[in-house]
Amino acid sequence: MVCPICETINIGQFPDGINSRTQYGEGVRGICVLFTNYAMIGYDKTQKILNDVFGVPIRAGTIANHVKEFAYKSKPALHDIAQRLKGSMVLHCDETSIRVNGKKQWLHTASDGEATYNTIHPRRGQAGTDDNGVLKEFTGTAVHDCWKPYFSYENCVHALCNAHLLRELQGVIDNTGQAWAREMHEILREMKEVVDRYKENNKEELSAYYGKKFSEKYERIIRLGEEENPIKEGDKKRTKARCLLDRFIKYRAEIFRFTEDFRVPFDNNQAERDIRNAKVKQKVSGGFRSDDGAKNFGKISSVIGTALKQGLSAFGAVSGILSGTVTSLFQNLPVTE
Repeated sequence: MVCPICETINIGQFPDGINSRTQYGEGVRGICVLFTNYAMIGYDKTQKILNDVFGVPIRAGTIANHVKEFAYKSKPALHDIAQRLKGSMVLHCDETSIRVNGKKQWLHTASDGEATYNTIHPRRGQAGTDDNGVLKEFTGTAVHDCWKPYFSYENCVHALCNAHLLRELQGVIDNTGQAWAREMHEILREMKEVVDRYKENNKEELSAYYGKKFSEKYERIIRLGEEENPIKEGDKKRTKARCLLDRFIKYRAEIFRFTEDFRVPFDNNQAERDIRNAKVKQKVSGGFRSDDGAKNFGKISSVIGTALKQGLSAFGAVSGILSGTVTSLFQNLPVTE
């Protein structure tokens, strides 16, 4: 600008943090994160919505940069989430496949009713779970399916997802009609009904009567299963029914865990709900184009999932992290109306 009196040329200075002529606040940046990683809208459609509905001119590349920025700034909140889960009494663990640059990778989740922690790794087994880090330092009760690598963590107690077992028992019933599978299916359902009734009546443990009843009936069903699925000398391969029976023999304590500790749920539905959005994201986009994009999704889904469990506004949590006013999702924040 030229002074009209002295004709001196004056050049103004941008305020700190303003680096270009077009600048987006944490509100627009937060919407970009939520649209692409919560509503699962593609970058191009997000660009059109912001332009057409809100009159915000923005490029798809800029939206991608906002997502990267949020993933970077969420590090303190993610560390807090992981530490919270390591101290939880009951932890839910699961994994699901995703496509990254045309190849299969795995989303690993560790969660409970208050927090979610998702990470992406090329491996499904222990290497991927170690990379997630939560189960590695967990000392409570870990609920999961019968995926063998989970049992390598001896610092915690284990509990199996009985919903998985019910589905596998139903498969044996449908395909073979074996009596042991039908009776095992019935006793698992009965055990759940009794435990649920005890919880509704604010009781903390089963009576000695039910404890003895379930234990004796379980052992009787195992013997029946061995009669229906004898191991013949020279057999190199066991049937699916026998493999499932062996699982009930080996993991009796883990199957019964929910009857002995009422804090432990019957199933692993919590973890399955926490990984569902990864499948929705994959259906919308077909997969992730880069490792960084997949890992950023894991971070963002952890933050948003935890915020919702805390009863917080997802937009408030995301925009707060972008502005630097929020570093923990467990502090006093406005709740969702």
